[in-house]
Amino acid sequence: MKFIIYALGLSFLVGTVYGQAGAGMKIANNQKHYLDSIQRVGYPYRFPIWGRKAVYKGFDIQYPVGVMLNLNAGRQDVTINNLEVGFNGNGLVPMDFIKFGKVRTTMQGLTSRIDLWLLPFLDLYAIVGLVHAKTNVSIVSPFQFTSEAKFKGNTFGLGTTIAGGYHGIVTITDINYTWTHLDKLDEPVKALMVTPRLGYNYSFKKHRERAITCWIGTTGFYVNKGTVGSISLSDLGPNMSQEQIDKILSEGEAWYQALDPGQKLVVKEITKAIKDKIDGLPNDLQVDYSLEKNPTSHWSMLVGMQYQFNKRWQVRSELGFLGGRSSFLLSGNYRWRW
Repeated sequence: MKFIIYALGLSFLVGTVYGQAGAGMKIANNQKHYLDSIQRVGYPYRFPIWGRKAVYKGFDIQYPVGVMLNLNAGRQDVTINNLEVGFNGNGLVPMDFIKFGKVRTTMQGLTSRIDLWLLPFLDLYAIVGLVHAKTNVSIVSPFQFTSEAKFKGNTFGLGTTIAGGYHGIVTITDINYTWTHLDKLDEPVKALMVTPRLGYNYSFKKHRERAITCWIGTTGFYVNKGTVGSISLSDLGPNMSQEQIDKILSEGEAWYQALDPGQKLVVKEITKAIKDKIDGLPNDLQVDYSLEKNPTSHWSMLVGMQYQFNKRWQVRSELGFLGGRSSFLLSGNYRWRW
């Protein structure tokens, strides 16, 4: 059943929180000198729309355009349901007798993001990048089996951030949708992430453009749960013992006897093809599959921090945890006026 891990691919780690952490901040009354200085300069730029009004109303807004480079890694525990398997296009057969143990996907990615603050509180962005992943699957019944497969691919996404700040308190809600194409899947993995955060922004008194922002939040992660595809047996390594193969082919296993005719045919054909591969005989069986997968929980927690050197340069880190999911993000951001 090693083909199952190809079906899972990067399904639960393509989603990463890419939203801009900064937001327009209402300047406190005790910072009147700084407020007067930015109001004297004015805001003669195209974006964000209403930027000039925001400045005159006492908001300190960041530069509207930015490019971010992200390094991210993580893992996600997965549940599998409604597995169906066939071969050589002869139709799919339910394989509900297979019971899964721990299924886990891990990922490393390098992405870049360009964004634009369209309004003082609304940021729009696009993401492109490369991903590498591996999936570990264990079957606990009716036979024991563990295996691992590696993947690579590219990802593209669109997102928006709604953010605001008042006297140091910041709220940031990020929504993004990504499409990830992997080398072992017929269709892209589609993922939606919703991430509300609440935090605090501390500005240095002697360097008002320098700031530290810390936050806590939660991440909702939703992925297209249906996966359909096919893979040639030649792409899979032998993954059953000779003893197990012989028992299935001789129809001596009790669990095999309990299967319906369609299930027996699929199991036997795949087992024969695996045996031929071990023996070095040609048998390029095409394995077709369909399954549903879900994260063990759609929601997890996160904490994060951003250090702003000035309005052009920021670095940022986030850590996700709970809900069967863990993730780490490190990014650098450069911004400019437009």
